[in-house]
Amino acid sequence: MPATNAPLMISPHTNSIPSTPTATPLKQSLHDAPLPAHLMAGGWRGLLEEESEHQWLTLSLFALFVVFGAFAIDATEHFVGDQIVDVEAQHQGGLVTEIEYQEAEGGYTALVFSPSAGYHMFTEDAKGTVTYVFDPLITNEMAAQVNFIKAMPGGERVFSVAPNQLLSLQDNMMITYDYTSFNETFTIQDVADRVGSSSTDRLLLTMEGSSTSFRGVVAGVPTPAMSMSSGVQWHHVESHSDGLWVAIGTHSSTSGADGSSPATPQARPVLGWITWAGDANTPVLRNVQMFGSGVFHGFAQSGTELVVGGTVESLVISADEEVKPINAPCALAVSDTDGKVWFIGPLGSTNLATYANGVLEVHQLSRHIPVEVSDAGAQGEHVHVHGTDGEGNPIQWSIDITADGSIESGRGFINLLFLLSGGILLAMMATNAIEQLRQKA
Repeated sequence: MPATNAPLMISPHTNSIPSTPTATPLKQSLHDAPLPAHLMAGGWRGLLEEESEHQWLTLSLFALFVVFGAFAIDATEHFVGDQIVDVEAQHQGGLVTEIEYQEAEGGYTALVFSPSAGYHMFTEDAKGTVTYVFDPLITNEMAAQVNFIKAMPGGERVFSVAPNQLLSLQDNMMITYDYTSFNETFTIQDVADRVGSSSTDRLLLTMEGSSTSFRGVVAGVPTPAMSMSSGVQWHHVESHSDGLWVAIGTHSSTSGADGSSPATPQARPVLGWITWAGDANTPVLRNVQMFGSGVFHGFAQSGTELVVGGTVESLVISADEEVKPINAPCALAVSDTDGKVWFIGPLGSTNLATYANGVLEVHQLSRHIPVEVSDAGAQGEHVHVHGTDGEGNPIQWSIDITADGSIESGRGFINLLFLLSGGILLAMMATNAIEQLRQKA
């Protein structure tokens, strides 16, 4: 048949063939693939540009950085300024039962018990010179009669060893306040001084037979004992303001009167307000505040506030006589040289509380408190806690008071360092990724 010039018919189900064929590679070269934005730059850049399989190394290093930073920040949550001290002072190896530190670094007066020698009392100055007050080899058991040592506002350290007598250490001299000519017999348990513009008033906490009371001292002569104690056994006294004194003690109710067992009536802690103007009149118990449970065991000063340490709760007494309980149970409360009060918990405690300028802080320790407290004192940048460890051996546990402020500053520094380092690393990664994108464009 002759050929015909009929038009070419294309089925509508058939795709048109492109006029210009193109080739599509099955796989891009690894060297041409754009690098992801999380690759690090700097020292690793050349390696990462050569082999993208090394991205895992960058990611691993960054993950380690994150983990390390998290642990470093978490570590600053713990108080790290405490440690058991290797004692080099004269009381090394003995149990410090009473101690008063001097302003000069290294100076103190202490009552120390040694199993081999008994009680001895001595002063060690900043140069390491030891002066014995009571040496058991010379004075027999005189040191065993010491029932307290207390530093007065003027630096005098007072104590008592015999009825109607108060002893004082001033520099290298010992002064005796003798009240034996007084017609009544009493034993001094504590002393508080109130320093005025022209004179110093001194109030004595005394044991009168089987009960406690208070006597003022006027021109070296004690006043008559306070006539009423409201059934309280007083333990410590401190000056509050002119003519006003604060005392702590325990009150034992009549058997069963407070709902406790008649065989073992509950003793409750009390706070007493005493008025005495420094004259020949007898001190007067103005009022008594009774609290729920526990024992109040001592005073500490924080600026214009007076702090009472207690085993269940502690108290803060303001200059206007307001009494505020605070949740800071402790075995002992002690002021440092900056006026901050440290609440030392019992053996095994994991927290350490401080109070200053109306703020109570509780710090988590990196390890438990290692000492059963017998006494404590502050000197320089440290609070020294004395007592025994869990096995009954004498130890000294010291707290660096500057570490308290470094908790937040250290944490802030670690946070800032972490953020800066992380920001720099991320910026380097982003810069490298942008460079790679530009090269591919």
